[in-house]
Parts: sequence; structure tokens; C-alpha cells
Amino acid sequence: MKTEAEYIQIIDKKQPFRSQVPALEQGLQILLFLQQNAGEKMNLTKICKGVGIRNSKGHYILTTLKAYGFVEKDPYSKTYTLGTRTIPLARAVIDHLDYRAAAAPFVEELAKETNNVVWFGLRMDESLFVLSKYEGKKHFWATPGIGHTFDFFSGAHGKTMLAFMPDEERIPLLEKRKDIKISQNELVSIRKTGYAQDFGTYVKGLNAVAAPVFRSNKQLIGVLMLFGTFPAKKFDVFGRKTADAAHRLSQKLGG
Repeated sequence: MKTEAEYIQIIDKKQPFRSQVPALEQGLQILLFLQQNAGEKMNLTKICKGVGIRNSKGHYILTTLKAYGFVEKDPYSKTYTLGTRTIPLARAVIDHLDYRAAAAPFVEELAKETNNVVWFGLRMDESLFVLSKYEGKKHFWATPGIGHTFDFFSGAHGKTMLAFMPDEERIPLLEKRKDIKISQNELVSIRKTGYAQDFGTYVKGLNAVAAPVFRSNKQLIGVLMLFGTFPAKKFDVFGRKTADAAHRLSQKLGG
């Protein structure tokens, strides 16, 4: 008579090998979908449609994630959002990223020198994740804080990413995202000066300049950005300072 372990081995041999656990993979897809749509409460049907799984399967996965605090469910609207349990996980990652330690002195130096707010955003697919931030003498409530994630196709940071990413990445993105409005002439100008600028269009009342940060093999990993209520005549001065700080940070990272 075969043991339980022997029966399991027989069953495993008859099934095709998978290096991934389907339920775990779908759970992670749900978390990523909620992260990509942060701020929007979504019901079960919308989540399952976005991820591509049956509602019954999605219900069990969401219930499990909710039990561990990774998602929250509104008892009245029956909608889901990311749970607070994701915060300490994100913080643990942030606190141990070498990028944060490397960027911090450059962020602080630039903020103090210009008396504005400066942050370093790390690229995550089609988003930027604010990894380091320092406020000069001025405080602006509208600027994103550490841990904030947002689309990188707008403002000075978005222009910077588009200008310095490889053609094979930028061209398909521009074809997919018809809402992105940027001319080839502007992209060329940004690459020539080394920084992009935004005159209060991304955050009303705040101007910004941004420059690219690279690591080894000239891989674009993020953006160094400066916010403030400075006048237009300061764009070039602050732009050059931001580009210089981004260049020195890139050198430190091997870029």
C-alpha cells in the first residue's frame, strides 16, 4: 500500500510543471491592480475583469487578502482598496533600498541650496515612486511625500522620463497613450539641456524642473525633481543645478 507522499509524487508526475502558484500569482495581480488604481474604490466585478479571473475565485482571494490586512472592504459600497498592512511592507523596502541612501544627500543639498522642495522618484513600470524627499525653507502641502506613486507621463518628471528613455520604449508608449502631448522638438530640447520644466501645469501654483538619474549601463531608473513658487526667470538656474545634482547621483550609482 502506497504512502501519502508516494501518491503525491505520482500525481505531480502526471501534471505539467509550473514554476508559479496560480492562486498566489492571481493574488499578487489583484494587489498590483489595486495599486495601479490607487484612490479608486472598485467592486469585485471590476477587479476580476481587470485581472482576468472569475468572480468566485476573486472573492476567495480578496477575502484572504482582507483577513491579513492587505486589502480593505467598504461594508456599505462593497468596494475594495489597498489595506494598511501594505504600508509597513513598503516602508521596510524603502528603508533598505540603496537608492534611497545614495540619493538622500543630493536631495538635501539641492533643497537647501535653492530653498525649495526636492525629491527623488524611482521608476516602477509606468509609475514613479517617491523614494527620498527634503524640504528647504519653504513647505508646500501639494508636493508628493515619500511613498507616493503616480503616473510619470505628466509634468516635468514625465517629460524627463520620455525624453531619456530608449526609443524602443518611448515610441510604443506614445502610440499607446494618445493622451500624452509632447512634441519631438521639446524632447530634443530636454535632452540637449539635460532637464525638463513645468510652469504650474502639473500642480497649480507650483513650478518644477526635473532631470534624469541613471545607473550602470546608462539605464534610466528615475528622476530628481525640484518644486517651488520660483519665478520663470529661475527655470534655467534651477534646471542646471538639478541636472548637475542628478548627474552626480548617477555617477555615484555607476551611471
